[in-house]
Parts: sequence; C-alpha cells; structure tokens
Amino acid sequence: MSQICFAIGEQLGMEHGQKIELAKVGLLHDIGKISIPSEILNKPDPLLPWEWKEIHSHPVNGHRFLSAVVGMAEIAEATLAHHERMDGTGYPYGRSGNQIPMMARIVAVADAYDAMVSARPYRHAYSHSQALQELLRGAGKQFDAHVVQAFCGLVDRFIA
Repeated sequence: MSQICFAIGEQLGMEHGQKIELAKVGLLHDIGKISIPSEILNKPDPLLPWEWKEIHSHPVNGHRFLSAVVGMAEIAEATLAHHERMDGTGYPYGRSGNQIPMMARIVAVADAYDAMVSARPYRHAYSHSQALQELLRGAGKQFDAHVVQAFCGLVDRFIA
C-alpha cells in the first residue's frame, strides 16, 4: 500500500514531501482496525448489520489514534476519509468530491486495488485486469477519476 500510494503521487506530479506523507498514509490508513475483533475481520460469512457497524468505525478510530500524535494531523484526516466516495455514498460521514482530501482519494484507489487482488476469507482474489476494470467502473462515482487515470497510467508504465 505504501509503495502504491507513493507511486500514484509520483504519477500525479506531487512534491517529494507529499509522496512521503502518502506513503505514511498507505501504512497507517487501516490502523483503526486494531479495535475490531479478529472474528469480524476474518469472518468467512456475510457480516451482520452490527458487524458492519464495527467495520465502518475503523476510519474514525484510526483518526482518533493518529490525531493524538504530534505531526500526524494530515495523515489522520486522510485516514478518516479513505472510505468516502466521490458521489457521497461512502463512510463515515458521506463526504463527496473536493470535501475528501486528495490523500484520502489516492489511498481509496490503492486500497481498493490491493483489496481486490488479495484473497479474502469470503472470496478469491481478482485478477489484475478484473481489478482495473472495477476501478474504471467506479471512476467518478466511488473513486476520483483523475486518481484512477493516474493509477492506470502507472500500471501501463510498469507493465507495458
């Protein structure tokens, strides 16, 4: 995640310091999951509504943890917003568009790709091309279209 976030930042032409911050967010964006029981995180069956509520609390918990650390305010904000969606249907607050920090929009794309190409207890891993198709399908709705475009350009650069 850290390397993917850094590389997307590079593809977007961000300054080195911003790319370092992105790499940190890539490492820490899911730190709030430490407060969720492993039985929920690793459950192979569909989650119950109260379990989804626990899952949806991890960005808020991560934000709380990181906000307590001096110098982590920007990373805490990106952690809080990494499950928000461009169309406002994400969580925890239903932010949309430019209300979502750019770092969070980048982490959202990297996290979604990483999640899709990784096997989960409840499903097999997607292929690289399946994951890219899903990102493209969500561009402009779930994901920032510009970030998806940058990620696809990055992939083309290294695979082509």
